[in-house]
Amino acid sequence: MTTTLRDSLVCLVALMAAGCGGGSSSSGGADTQATSSVPNQAWFYDADGAQVARMQFQYPDDLTINVQLHSVGPDMTWDTGDDTSHSYLQCQYMSAPTPLLRYPDLYFLGMAGSGTGAIGLTVLGLSNNGPMKCPVRNGRRLQQESGFVTGLFMPGLDFGYSYLINAELEHFGGAATEVIDYEFDGLDTTVAEVLALSEFTSDIDLSTVDEPDLPAIVDHTQTNTVIFDADQRPLSIDLAADSTWTAVLDEYCMDADPIAVSIKLLRGCSSAHQTRSYRYLADSVEQDTQRYNGSTPADLYTYTATRLADRVIVHPGTADTDPESGWYYDSYFFNVSEQVTAMVRSSYGDDGIWGTEDDEQRDHETYHYDHNGRLSEVGRFGGILLKYGYYDDGKLKLVDEVGGQSEVPSRRTLISYRQGVPAKITVQSREDDGNDGYVLQTRIVMEFAPSEEDWAELFSPVPLIPEYLMPPSIDDLMGFQPVR
Repeated sequence: MTTTLRDSLVCLVALMAAGCGGGSSSSGGADTQATSSVPNQAWFYDADGAQVARMQFQYPDDLTINVQLHSVGPDMTWDTGDDTSHSYLQCQYMSAPTPLLRYPDLYFLGMAGSGTGAIGLTVLGLSNNGPMKCPVRNGRRLQQESGFVTGLFMPGLDFGYSYLINAELEHFGGAATEVIDYEFDGLDTTVAEVLALSEFTSDIDLSTVDEPDLPAIVDHTQTNTVIFDADQRPLSIDLAADSTWTAVLDEYCMDADPIAVSIKLLRGCSSAHQTRSYRYLADSVEQDTQRYNGSTPADLYTYTATRLADRVIVHPGTADTDPESGWYYDSYFFNVSEQVTAMVRSSYGDDGIWGTEDDEQRDHETYHYDHNGRLSEVGRFGGILLKYGYYDDGKLKLVDEVGGQSEVPSRRTLISYRQGVPAKITVQSREDDGNDGYVLQTRIVMEFAPSEEDWAELFSPVPLIPEYLMPPSIDDLMGFQPVR
């Protein structure tokens, strides 16, 4: 089980909030505390230190966000005829007590699970959550998002296209239905072009699957239907992504090798439909996942999350039969403060039985905390990936992404505050210096203004703070839900 993007953003807000120990503000200022802050302008720089783009943020009313992107032209001189301007992001909300469900879009999630599909998403500036950038806001629900995707923030890539998202949610007590429509303009990259970029090779016979004459990304509709119990816990979640790709999956997924399908079609067979059902027991949650081959029901997988005294174990099978024979099971250890400290992946030994001496264990992910209980390091496979630093008052000061043999981080994010809320975030990246080894160069500077609104998450339409490998909570693990 992985920590979701939405949970990561909420966790980052918690890291930025005042921590244990009190003390003075990390950057001085008046004693008045703003509820939160929102970006008002940003600047972007290339590896040579030249400013290549600017962003301006506007909030004309309580239900609207507008973000304009201005880019310098090839002459690298501002305010000349080759400069460009785009409406980078527009968010339109309605007043509502609940936000969108924001369950994963199977269309993009299915591509992310394919080696060639993941490459396609990367070269097109997308993630497994698709293009959606508008933030979750308290007391408001997103109705429409329009935006512009550009290769400006991805070195070596040159593309630009626009998208439109319309969202509807009907939530009546024990049931909810969410419908999200995606439309793309100018996104014509074909499957053949992505396959050529990926240069993917395989020992499997790929000739059984033809390359369809379709764009890699097409307009589609994601429909999520949820039934809740009396405690508003999901009993079933039905995820369906309807597009012209569904018929292609129907054509191949019943007979062709699923790996060949995944490679040649840039997506897995279960990327059009999936259902999940839940059973809540005393100390366990069971999840059945019904996969589909296109639109035809296929395999059913059952996993169980069980809470023990010092860990949560996620394993195949049901709670009453104990873990069934399989590839592996995951143990999430937690401390006395119920903070997850490690995820250990254990593979079944030769006896095919869980929890015996021949099981092989490996620290897959580790989370270290300082003496005040604040996240200090995140590691994976025995190495440190992320380091966190804090001001004396407990607020997050910096995040270093560690990589390679250099002591200079590959990326550093610095946060300063005003009136207790973020005032400026600076992102630096490691660049090779022929004389001095490696140096950090500023790539993004985003300034924030105080806001009286209590924002549910830090809003930024471009990545500022690493959001991967955030520690899950015990509630996350026992919730077992596919929330972003």
